Amino acid sequence: MNVAELCKIRPGRSLLQNSLWHWDACPELPDLEPHGRIELGRFAGPGVVRTIHLMLNIAGGDRTLLARGVFLEVRYDGLPFSSVRAPVGDFFCDSFGSRSLHFASLVMAKRPTNSLFCYLPMPFRRGIELALVNTTDRKVEGYAYVTAEILPAWEEDTAYFHARWFDRTVNLPDDEVLLLDTHGRGHFLGCHLTAVSRCPHFTGKQGICEGNDEFRVDGAADPTCNFLGTEDFFGFSWSWNQVWADNHSGTTYLADENGETCLACYRFLLNDPVRFTKSLRARINYRDEINNAHLRSARAEGNGQVRFGIVTYWYQDVPVDALTV
Repeated sequence: MNVAELCKIRPGRSLLQNSLWHWDACPELPDLEPHGRIELGRFAGPGVVRTIHLMLNIAGGDRTLLARGVFLEVRYDGLPFSSVRAPVGDFFCDSFGSRSLHFASLVMAKRPTNSLFCYLPMPFRRGIELALVNTTDRKVEGYAYVTAEILPAWEEDTAYFHARWFDRTVNLPDDEVLLLDTHGRGHFLGCHLTAVSRCPHFTGKQGICEGNDEFRVDGAADPTCNFLGTEDFFGFSWSWNQVWADNHSGTTYLADENGETCLACYRFLLNDPVRFTKSLRARINYRDEINNAHLRSARAEGNGQVRFGIVTYWYQDVPVDALTV
């Protein structure tokens, strides 16, 4: 919110829905059973979700399993598909669980005790349904709430929030890393990237950082925006060298241990979203960096495998299925 607007009285009605915590005022709230699903929030529109808060614990305490095994899903306006679908760890920029940095940005936060917050507005015209889906064999407990504001009318320039996740192992530098391929009107807001590799040439994050983050807007043959270095897109230069977080970008985990390189970072384009009116194709392209010694060696030896887990965040004029873009 604009701080200057805090003193303004606006029409609207504030709502909150709790889930999971059944030890005091809401004994009817269910746990998230193995392979189960619970409702986080359900509101009729027009309105906007303002905050999602999660504090989850999994039976046995395996926070790595929790981070990737429980999914957030959001559906709009009674549609049969999810426009947001991602593991809670990756969605909240916490893919390495208890090992990840505590941080607070304008739109996401991870506080001590693994308390997660999302402040990205999620407008809806007719209605919204938020859910947690447990894909594990363990029960999940905790506390969650969603706050929403019911609005007097839907404004036609309002867009729907989207988030998609993919988990894919690629061979660098030959394979591209797709961030988003969608058709419609909207803007690209950012992404959270996790990379894990056992390639010896990527130790110290070298090689992984040497991609170009390309954005082709409205069918353009050449990138409209092209960040010359993946680490530059995520807020560093000359590779990643330490954990760090602010409102716009952060690196929440770095490790080179037992022959494995691990990295987690986020970037929100709060001041400079990539806008499109017909389509957007965004990717990380490593092929133009073949003169890089690390990528050249990885290609020659055939060991440039990296497992990427990426959540992409964007707004679009109509809801689309997060599994098809």
